[in-house]
Amino acid sequence: MRFAFRLNLLLTLLALALAVSLSAVAVSVTDRAVEDRARDRLRREIDLLADEIGPRLADPERIVDLVRRASRLLGVRVTVIDADGRVLDDSDVPRAQVAGMENHGRRPEVVAARAAGYGTSVRHSATLETDLLYLARTLGPDRARAPVLRLAIPLAELRRIESEYEWILRGAVLAACALLVVVGGVAVVRLARPIRDVTDAALAVARGDLSREGPERGPAEILELSSALSRMKTSLLESVARVEKERRLADAVFETLPDGVVVIDAQYRVIDANRGFRALTATPDPAGRPLVEILRERALFAPFEEAIARRVPTDASVRRDNEVTWQLAVRPLPPGSRAAAVGILRDVTAFERNEAMRRRFVADVSHELRTPVSSIAAAAETLAETDPADPEAPQLVELVRRQAQRMRELIDDLTDLSLIESGEVALSPEKVELGALAAETAEELRGAASSRNVSIRVEGADRITVEGDRRRLGQILRNLLDNAVKFSPAGGTVRIRIDRSDGKPSLSVEDEGPGIPSAEQDRIFQRFYQVDRSRSKVRPGTGLGLAIVKHLAQLHGAEVQVASQPGRGSVFRVTFRRNAGEPGA
Repeated sequence: MRFAFRLNLLLTLLALALAVSLSAVAVSVTDRAVEDRARDRLRREIDLLADEIGPRLADPERIVDLVRRASRLLGVRVTVIDADGRVLDDSDVPRAQVAGMENHGRRPEVVAARAAGYGTSVRHSATLETDLLYLARTLGPDRARAPVLRLAIPLAELRRIESEYEWILRGAVLAACALLVVVGGVAVVRLARPIRDVTDAALAVARGDLSREGPERGPAEILELSSALSRMKTSLLESVARVEKERRLADAVFETLPDGVVVIDAQYRVIDANRGFRALTATPDPAGRPLVEILRERALFAPFEEAIARRVPTDASVRRDNEVTWQLAVRPLPPGSRAAAVGILRDVTAFERNEAMRRRFVADVSHELRTPVSSIAAAAETLAETDPADPEAPQLVELVRRQAQRMRELIDDLTDLSLIESGEVALSPEKVELGALAAETAEELRGAASSRNVSIRVEGADRITVEGDRRRLGQILRNLLDNAVKFSPAGGTVRIRIDRSDGKPSLSVEDEGPGIPSAEQDRIFQRFYQVDRSRSKVRPGTGLGLAIVKHLAQLHGAEVQVASQPGRGSVFRVTFRRNAGEPGA
């Protein structure tokens, strides 16, 4: 609307200026036209009158009558001037006063007529005290010495005529300008409407209303502008869609990163944080909060301060309570943005534990191998210096055999555990009767148990079967039974019990050994872990048996549990999911 109003106002001002200009031109043109017409009229009349007066110059009386009569008929002032400038007669001057009129030989129109035959002038008449338009003509071939006939019209009459024409022209000009304003106003309204529609559509798009369309009708230029707006909107929509797609992708990547990522500003307030950071810090909504309130530890906050203050990447590893270790990497961001730094937090506790376990594993393997290797080396050196007939030679050979057997068992257990943990062990499932398996295993170890004065008893229900790999199930039971025999005191009894636990098949091995403290019970299934290492020489073993039991039980979908109290023995129970032949067994 403002555009249309301003355009209409401009059009009105232009029309007024045009009307004033045209009126001025019309007045000037009218004045000249009226004067020109008056001169043409006077010339025609003076020519006709000259033909009448010329022959009568010798008779003054006749000239006077003709002058007076012509003045009345033509409505003009008629003057006859002699060659010497003396006025012979003047229609507007009484006859008695003509003789007293001043000499007219130097009047401008008379001078011009003597020079060119005709002469005109517009001036004030000293005789009549009024402004007149004069036209003079010589009467004779010798212009310099000929009498002069002069006609005059009052300018007031001409101005009256001019005024009439001027008002008519002014009215016509004003009417034309008014029509121009009206037509222009209608045109402006018709032109402004599509422009306003295009403007409204552009403003709507700028406000985010991308569904708004431009006008579909109007002048070609407006349609072209509307088409350009539509193309711009389409391009904007495509750009917005691409940006939104990229933003969703970035958000998805940001949220699904396993590490904790946090973005902070120069005041150390959190701008954004991903799911990993929220989980690590147990902060559901960290945005806008001071980082120091979330981390709560100086060691965790210091890398952020250093990175922002010095504008350098900062890395740190922080050990927290409960043996939890976090690794931090803080990177400053380029200046000019709202964010000052981004920090990546990673919980490396499992990695540190695995690394510690790896080091302990290497140390344990080295320790377990060092004893038999040392024994074999010492026995070999002694044998090299001993006479074969010496009574100690067989004992040394037996020592080498036992230590070699111990090394082979360690290597076999390591190989089995490696295959089991890597998933390379393939089970051969079949129906296995647990009672029969327990009896076979007990018979295998009865000799070793008797050497320690330990008895083995198999108890429980018969014909309880499970689905599994017979050899591997036997390995589970053998490792449990071997441990029970080793840790049972002389005269003790080891019981293998086959029964059901909550309706599920289970086998348990119970001994009367020293028992296991509750704090150690979760760790005895780790590789090489021993509750009391000082007894490892008394009760030799690889330290891998229970780790193998745990992993083989998991392969069969079974669960291993231990119940023990110091000084009251231990019970290891393997519980299976179902009987053989049941659905899902």
